Amino acid sequence: MNRPKKVVRFKKRRKINIGTIIFCFIALYLTGFTIYYSRKTRISIYEVPEENLARDLTVTGVIVRDEKIYCTPEAGYVNYYLHAGSRVSKNAAVYSLDANRTVYDMLGGTGEISLTEQDIMEVKRMISAFQGSYDGSDFLSVYELKEDLILKVSDISDNNLLDRMQDMIDSTGITNGFRFVNAESSGVVSYTSDSLDGLTVENVNSATFSEESFTSASLRSGKQYMAGDPVYKLVGSDTWQIVCPVSMEQYMDLKDRTSLRFTVEKDGLTFRAPVEFSLHGSDYYMQITMTRYVANYLEDRFLTLDIAVSEEKGLKIPKTAVTAKDFYLIPLQYFTVGGDSNDTGLYSVSYSAQTGEPEYLFLPAEIYYQDDEYAYVNKDDFLAMTTIYCPETQETMPLAMTAQLEGVYQVNRGYAVFRRIERLEENGEYVIVAKGTAGGISVYDHIALNADKAVDKSIIY
Repeated sequence: MNRPKKVVRFKKRRKINIGTIIFCFIALYLTGFTIYYSRKTRISIYEVPEENLARDLTVTGVIVRDEKIYCTPEAGYVNYYLHAGSRVSKNAAVYSLDANRTVYDMLGGTGEISLTEQDIMEVKRMISAFQGSYDGSDFLSVYELKEDLILKVSDISDNNLLDRMQDMIDSTGITNGFRFVNAESSGVVSYTSDSLDGLTVENVNSATFSEESFTSASLRSGKQYMAGDPVYKLVGSDTWQIVCPVSMEQYMDLKDRTSLRFTVEKDGLTFRAPVEFSLHGSDYYMQITMTRYVANYLEDRFLTLDIAVSEEKGLKIPKTAVTAKDFYLIPLQYFTVGGDSNDTGLYSVSYSAQTGEPEYLFLPAEIYYQDDEYAYVNKDDFLAMTTIYCPETQETMPLAMTAQLEGVYQVNRGYAVFRRIERLEENGEYVIVAKGTAGGISVYDHIALNADKAVDKSIIY
């Protein structure tokens, strides 16, 4: 007889695959890190350079010159023999006056105008300068170039006439109604006249700068001049002034300066000149005294200048990196050296609930900055209203008085640390701060570009 078989099935023990566990752990870690990184505020880093920062001020001033307008003694046609800006000595010929235009017409039909190499180079320079500064939105500059070229050709033509004039007179004997007119004094010749001719420094006022009332014109004309018509202007001195209106704030900022560095916007000329400041009624003015370049601006009455108010050398940082932080303000006598080290710190005092006796605890404290009376310590290092004790005077005081320090977040070690700064100068985007300040930054330090995204002592990497 067959005995029944009793079969017991055992469950197979599942083997632990260590590789699978490691893979899952790595996958979870990478997923968590990706989520953390995607939500983490990104902080841009800025490396601190050492640079200069110039603070500029732009003003427009009126030119005051020692100038005199000369008029024709009688009617006639005028031929000029000097370029604008040329220096003329007393009794030298400036122009000729031809009452009947006889000599002028005879010269006009005798030969072509000859251009010297210097004349050609000057015309090329004028055209090249125009091409370099041409702006399609300012078509007025085209007309200005046209006028400049016409004046230049007139100068060349008149000089050719002068070269042939005396030969023509000697050969024909024509002298009736023709005469040379000489300079009454030495100076620089100009052929531009405007409504402010003869202006003096004392006469400058707010109306001087009215564009509506200002007019300017060339004295050179191919038409017949009447007796008494203005024919040229003579600037008798190399000393001239530029008078600029300034605001009260600019006046207060600059009134103690005796000289400043300027750049003329028109041509980029940079110079340093003495300055004086004055108050006329309710208006503030700056007077710049020049002893050079008078010939450069004979056709100008107004000049726009960029003033280098200051130029500081220090550490250049973006304004976005600057922030302010609150600190406890503590009298210096409360600080001492104690505890188990040579650390500087403060003693806090509390009173035993059982005995009422005072209990003292030494708290290390980092001084961010100090003046003659107070030290600045981080508020985050102390509990609010902690009472501190002064061993020297045995006085106590609660930590309550605060003040702000301006600074940046240094991130050299991968976490943000507040560092104090001292401003020297600034413009629209950057600040120049002093080097070597206590608790400050150094050249090539890395700082948070946007201070509002950094948290003190937080890890940024």
